[in-house]
Parts: sequence; C-alpha cells; structure tokens
Amino acid sequence: MFGESKIVKKMKEEPLVPLGVGATVCALLYAAWGLHYKNIQQAQRGMRGRVIMQGLTVCALVGYGVFRNKDAGQDAQSNMRPINWDKLEREAQEAEAMDSLAKGKQVSPAMEKLIAQAKKEREEKAKSIIAKSIFVQEVPESKK
Repeated sequence: MFGESKIVKKMKEEPLVPLGVGATVCALLYAAWGLHYKNIQQAQRGMRGRVIMQGLTVCALVGYGVFRNKDAGQDAQSNMRPINWDKLEREAQEAEAMDSLAKGKQVSPAMEKLIAQAKKEREEKAKSIIAKSIFVQEVPESKK
C-alpha cells in the first residue's frame, strides 16, 4: 500500500510523465501491429511516433527536474548559514601546527599559543557536553 500511494502521489505531481509513457506504449503497440500484419508504412509511423513520444516524455522528466531544483535552490540558499572564515583559517593553522608538532618540526610561539587556545576551547566544549549529558541522564531518574 505504501508503494501505491507513492506512485499515485508522483503521478499527481508530474502528470505529463505517465501520459508520455502511455503515449509511447501506444505508439509501440501501433508499430508492432503494423509489423505483425506486414504493413511497413504503419510500422514506420509507429516507430517514429514512439521516438517522438519517448523524447517528449524525457523532456517532461527533465522539465520537472529543473523546475523542482530551481525551487529547492531558493530554499537551500535561504537556509544556509554564513561561513565564519576566521574560524576556518584558525582551524587550518591549528591543524598545520599540530602536524608540525607530530613530525617534530619547530613551531613558532604564535602557533604554540594558537594550539594552546584550541586545546582549551576543546576541553571547555567537552566539559559542557558532558555536563549536558549528565543533566539529561538525571532528568528521567528524578521523574521515577
């Protein structure tokens, strides 16, 4: 039943696609009928019609896709948060400094200060997460 409702929903959202598929099948059956009775002109018209109907169906699919992506693109842009370039730059410098420390290379005092600051921020963030998780665990116990 779930599959049926999804198909029906898609058919309502994109009515030209099922119509195109039906027209393509009709043109193919028309061509097959002509081949069966050895009517070459009918078979040719049916095959040409099939190609045209198939092309129109593909155009409908592409059109719906473009239309849907156009709407989704506008929604996505409104939901995007701004990029904090300073934070990204600081994290990149920190990663470079950590890599240099791991390889045993000399690190400048400014980089050492940056690494210490980053470690302190991570520790504070970890402590706040732990405190929140402890609080969340205590709430259900107190309700019992």
